Formats: sequence, structure tokens, C-alpha cells
Amino acid sequence: MDVKKTKVESLDIIVTMMEDKPYYEIKYKEVGSDHFCIGYSSYRLDYVLEWKKQYFELVEREAGADQGWIPCSERLPENAMNVIAQFSDGTVTELRYAGNGIFEGIYEYSTRVIIAWMPLPEPYEGE
Repeated sequence: MDVKKTKVESLDIIVTMMEDKPYYEIKYKEVGSDHFCIGYSSYRLDYVLEWKKQYFELVEREAGADQGWIPCSERLPENAMNVIAQFSDGTVTELRYAGNGIFEGIYEYSTRVIIAWMPLPEPYEGE
């Protein structure tokens, strides 16, 4: 039976001790999602490793992927993330997203005046 694999950009196995026994869970982030999910859990690591192989495809983010403007009405950055933000008047600057719709710089700004954001680019590495 062919199983359609979920494309993910992040995939980790989390281990939690439950009454002195390790309990394994898969933490994953689907491509294009702004949140992580946890599932496919068992006390048996071999089961979790098999589920990881059977149900998930880890894909590399393409350079420049998701680097366009993201409207605040569509989704917000992760808390404590530095971003490039655009004000409703067109001004662009770097701010830190504090959570709950608040961006911080010298002053605090809400999503009423910040209309879009994008992740910071990767740092220049030279030749």
C-alpha cells in the first residue's frame, strides 16, 4: 500500500521519561506551516523510527524560499524572532516580534500599523 508521505522541513524525535521508561514522540513542522506538531508516539523506539521513515519526507528549504512578504493578517512570526517589518506607510525596518501582535523596536508597534513581515536573510559568508 502506497502511503502519501507528509513533507516536513523539521523532524525530531523527542524522548520523555515516564516512570523511568523512555517515551518517544515525533516533533515535526510541515512545509509552509508556522507551528510544530507532536505525534506518532510509543514506548518502542523501533516503532517510532519506522513511522518516521514510512510517513515523513524531510525536505530542504530552498535558498530564498519563503523570503517574500507575509501579510500579518495571514500569519505572524514566531515569538522573539527578528524580522524585516513593513509599516502601513511603506517604511521598512528590522523589528523583533514579541508575541500577541506586538513588534518591538525603539517603540512597540501593533499589527494595526505593521502590515507585513519577512524573515531576515542569511548572513553574508564571503568567498
